Amino acid sequence: MTKLALGTVQFGIDYGISNRIGRTQKSDVDKILKYAFKKGINTLDTALSYGNSERVVGDSIRSTDCWDIITKTMNFTVDTISNKQIDELLYRFELSRKKLGQEVIYGLLIHNCDNLFLPGGGGLLQALEALKNEGFIKKVGVSIYNGKQVDRILNNYSVDLVQIPISILDQRLLKSGRLKKLKKHGIEIHARSIFLQGLILMLAKDVPYWFNPILGVLKEFCMEAEKRNMSTLQLALGFVQSIDEIDKIVVGVNTLKQLREIIDSTSICVNTTEFSNISINDPIFLNPSNWKL
Repeated sequence: MTKLALGTVQFGIDYGISNRIGRTQKSDVDKILKYAFKKGINTLDTALSYGNSERVVGDSIRSTDCWDIITKTMNFTVDTISNKQIDELLYRFELSRKKLGQEVIYGLLIHNCDNLFLPGGGGLLQALEALKNEGFIKKVGVSIYNGKQVDRILNNYSVDLVQIPISILDQRLLKSGRLKKLKKHGIEIHARSIFLQGLILMLAKDVPYWFNPILGVLKEFCMEAEKRNMSTLQLALGFVQSIDEIDKIVVGVNTLKQLREIIDSTSICVNTTEFSNISINDPIFLNPSNWKL
């Protein structure tokens, strides 16, 4: 059974540092989803913040219940969580469910984990638990960005599912042992940002100047792939696929050709300990929301 899950942000907005195509056209979305399902991919990842991704996905899969769909809450930019924000969460979830055309959603994630640690933030997770108890969602979860958030979640809350950033360049949660901690708690782990929006697949000459401080690491990664007669995509995917604690790997594509290339690379596994020298720890470069391009 494949570990791959299909990310859908490209279906709703122009996304990705290496994206030269723009937002994926509806006709291409239909082909991508059909091929993905044929190849055993049955998990889709979307979010309120991904433009009209939920509607595009819903239009393509409507009347089918064979997909496990994960979506996310809005990001609350307030100092305190009150009944107003909880009502907004419930209202927007119902909109998401209608746009996706699904009676039951596999997973609903708090998109900004830090919202849970605002005064009253626990009410957000309580609202998700209520939706789970009512049968509208199967799993309650959070989207995580760093190790400190992992620690706070494990110390304060009980969740079914987490989505984490991890790649051959971003090994922070692997090296710190936090992946093992999450798995010991029986939490389903989904990996995202395994290609860092395509950054680690770019040719050195195409990498924006802003990334010059890590250009040496990017070049070293390319050399490691070449040394093993692999493409950079094969090594990047093989690295994450070889981590036992990872249950699903979220990958986004703009074209059917890109999806085929990823699926054709899923048989590759590597010894992850051989690549500790090409990881970086600076969140400025590991979190795309920090990029200044």
